[in-house]
Amino acid sequence: MAGFAVLDFETTGLAANQSDRVVEVGIVLLSSHGDTEDEWSTLLNPGRDVGPTEIHGICAADVLAAPTFSAIVPRLLRCLRGRIVVSHNIAFDLRFLGAELRRAGVALDNPWLTGLCTMKWAGRLLPAASRKLRDCCDAAGVLLTDAHSALADARAVAGLLKHLLERGGVPPPWASEISGAEEFRWPDVAGPEVRLVVRGTSRQRRPAGWLDRIVARMPRHEDIRVESYLEILESALLDRYLSLHEEEALVVTAEELGLSRQLLDEIHCEYLRSMARVALADGLVTDDERAELLQVAELCGLGPSHVETALALAPVRQARAEYALARGDVVCLTGAMRRARSEWETELARRGIATGALTRRTRILVAADPDSVSGKANKAREYGIPIITEDALTRLLDIPGP
Repeated sequence: MAGFAVLDFETTGLAANQSDRVVEVGIVLLSSHGDTEDEWSTLLNPGRDVGPTEIHGICAADVLAAPTFSAIVPRLLRCLRGRIVVSHNIAFDLRFLGAELRRAGVALDNPWLTGLCTMKWAGRLLPAASRKLRDCCDAAGVLLTDAHSALADARAVAGLLKHLLERGGVPPPWASEISGAEEFRWPDVAGPEVRLVVRGTSRQRRPAGWLDRIVARMPRHEDIRVESYLEILESALLDRYLSLHEEEALVVTAEELGLSRQLLDEIHCEYLRSMARVALADGLVTDDERAELLQVAELCGLGPSHVETALALAPVRQARAEYALARGDVVCLTGAMRRARSEWETELARRGIATGALTRRTRILVAADPDSVSGKANKAREYGIPIITEDALTRLLDIPGP
């Protein structure tokens, strides 16, 4: 009897043959008796928004350095060859597998691949369990931790399969369904080995660490054009969040301009003093304003003492003009938003600000995730257009909170 390949995908949504993509794959290879022989997983860059982060726990920043699905096809097909594919709700995973292979230019001679569905057979052999993987695992005494992580789910399905193999007898009740499945002709696809990006090993955000990366990469120069750097810094800090794309833009700019660490600190201190000046314009620094100053200081590699110094010096310094939207500006809205898009369009129109498609005239792009790798987000970065969150737009327009 052939061994098994337990497969699990985390995806951006449910529409495999439309716009949704796989964002993580987990695979566990088992012997014919259900014993683990090998396993691996990787995050995948879907080339679009990552979908429901609240479900699968993956955000755009996690997949920036991850391989594409097409890059892992050679390794994946080698693992599936000669084995019986197993999934919990196998129709879902096979549908995405087929769609991703087609996008990668890999054609299957027979698209009607069969496999073993633990959701179906747990329902037959463990009748008390619901269709959910966790309930089936509970009924089988299988531990499931970190649900909706591809490898964790694949491991749980592997444990569930071993339990079903023990209960199913010889021959198992699914024998006719998987007859000949191990002989399925998977295409031979050659390609280099790619670096897998496992959860927890993708590049993590360090609030001040990006400054250290600037210092490590740049040459020392005396002739410095600070305004070029400040323009990017102001756009990057517009929503009080530094996306990984924005961090990299600042690194490259500082490297090209030859900014020293000392001068960078001076630039960031001056920017913080400008913010402090705005906060003190009414003679009072609120708790929210102080928290924002502390957040910007941390992003710029500064500490709380720099905030206190900025507040002390702010009244006697000339403040920089605050980034603002003006009548005639164009804002592009994209992705899911808490407030209805029609409400935002009405709110902006009332202020003389237009909404529309992303062009070089667009002032800002409002997106759910500043690290998005969607087409609009990539084009905005190409055009040098700031990407901000819905919360940042609320602050920018000075709209009172609920």
